[in-house]
Amino acid sequence: MATKTNPEPDRLPILLSHGPGCFDGTTCAVAVARYYGTRTIIPQFTHPSQLDSVIETMIATTPDPHDLWITDMAWKHRATDKHLRQLIENGWRVFWIDHHRNAIEKPKSEIRDIHLTGYVISSTYAASRLLFDFLLDQPPTSPDAAAWLSSLQNIVMLADEHDRWLHNGQDEKSMRLALAIEQLARQGNGLDGYQTLLDIDADATFTPTLTRAYDEAKTELQASLSLAMSSKQQHVMEALDLTIIYARCNKYASQVGNALRASIHNSIVVLFSESDGRYSLRKSNACEINLASIATFLGGGGHPNAAGFQLASPVYDPTDFIPKIEKAIKAWHTTHKSGREATV
Repeated sequence: MATKTNPEPDRLPILLSHGPGCFDGTTCAVAVARYYGTRTIIPQFTHPSQLDSVIETMIATTPDPHDLWITDMAWKHRATDKHLRQLIENGWRVFWIDHHRNAIEKPKSEIRDIHLTGYVISSTYAASRLLFDFLLDQPPTSPDAAAWLSSLQNIVMLADEHDRWLHNGQDEKSMRLALAIEQLARQGNGLDGYQTLLDIDADATFTPTLTRAYDEAKTELQASLSLAMSSKQQHVMEALDLTIIYARCNKYASQVGNALRASIHNSIVVLFSESDGRYSLRKSNACEINLASIATFLGGGGHPNAAGFQLASPVYDPTDFIPKIEKAIKAWHTTHKSGREATV
């Protein structure tokens, strides 16, 4: 679903996006900045689980109307619908672009009731590609800004390829660029990755900064993978012929999960990140379980093939999280089985 309406170029935009280590969310931020033709935007990156509180704080500290962009993530609470509707009534213009399951499953009536200025909610592409196409359909803020935005196309396609895992974990340019951006996001004030993409050329040429970041990321990825391999354990759900592979890692859960998921035909990989206490889910190609459903059951979200969640306890305790994941899988299986029987 989508609506299209013209942002106002003379308003200073506020940008809330998934990041700063997310290639897709960072590319969204760059696309908005280029559309407005400005390098002065300082995006606020956050995790989707924190979005409701971030919006509430922003409302309390920002009295004047702005263009507000929420990209590559969705809020959870109905109270936030009310907050956003109030902003719009007070003269704000609010845009929302997302491709995650919890956004797609939000009732259309709830979205309509907010009276968003513009939105695109679809699983067809990654958020950055949805946003890029949306912005290209708007009147340009200036000829220079339009050219600057258009030159982002190759980077958008790389972000889309990586976020939807079209490279299948292979050492493609999109994978290398994503690793470099994630590494840069850990440096300084967390905006180094954003600034680098803001200034990157149309061919996504690897600058010395990107090359150095990628080399550092490879080293840290190997260390994270080693930790995962040494801590890896398995739990079999015999009734479903499903193996849950669980392990600890430090960073780069996508790449580590990709390495582990290929070891067993029908499997789900559960990775606990010691750097932030979050759990990431990945699965083998043969596994039909929708990981977004599992993560949502546990308070998180994501995509069918890659998702994540966070539990109340920051301690890695398989006796705690394995039963919870089992319960989520059984709930999905029951619903999925009922759905299939209903179509027979």
